[in-house]
Amino acid sequence: MIVTRQRPKKKFNPRKLITPAVAIVLMAFALTWPPSRTRIVGFFTNGPLQPIATRVSAFVSPYLAPLHFAAQEQVIADRNKQIEALGGEIEGQRKDMASKDAQIQALQAQLKQIQDAANAAAAASPSPAPQGAGGAAGAAAQAPPSTDDPKHAAQVWAAMDPEQAAAVAQKLPADYTAKVMALMSADAAGSLLGALPPEYAAKVSQVSTPVPQ
Repeated sequence: MIVTRQRPKKKFNPRKLITPAVAIVLMAFALTWPPSRTRIVGFFTNGPLQPIATRVSAFVSPYLAPLHFAAQEQVIADRNKQIEALGGEIEGQRKDMASKDAQIQALQAQLKQIQDAANAAAAASPSPAPQGAGGAAGAAAQAPPSTDDPKHAAQVWAAMDPEQAAAVAQKLPADYTAKVMALMSADAAGSLLGALPPEYAAKVSQVSTPVPQ
């Protein structure tokens, strides 16, 4: 009968991993710290190991060429994406500039229409006659010229800015202004009445004007 002796199992000592771990940490630090990395690379490229490094590089380069080509293709693809993104931004800015130019042209056209309307209103507004000594001259001064068309004046005033229309209207007799405002829309007439001076607006409000049919 053969009796074998069983050896006791040795317990794993974690302290044995400390030395390799410290060596790995130091190696990683040496490869990442710029001064030490420069010296290590220089030792292989310019030092005594340069011939060996050159031969190893020549042997490994054909196998690494596909990886370099794939990396270059990835870089080119990323740059193409950046170029496309920049082209989209440039196109968006160009469209914004075109839209702003169109808005500026529209505002200039509106300004020209307002200026033309103001000039037409100034030309259509009756000029006050000089005050005479008699009552007939005063009555003639208050009466608007018969050649002026209140309907045309109402259209012109409605197209103007309320402040500009008020500047023209307050120079005219209150009854004529009330007649013109009666031919305007309620919103336009209200805006014009609000822009008139309080005293003149009160005179216009006191004038009884028949509602146009």
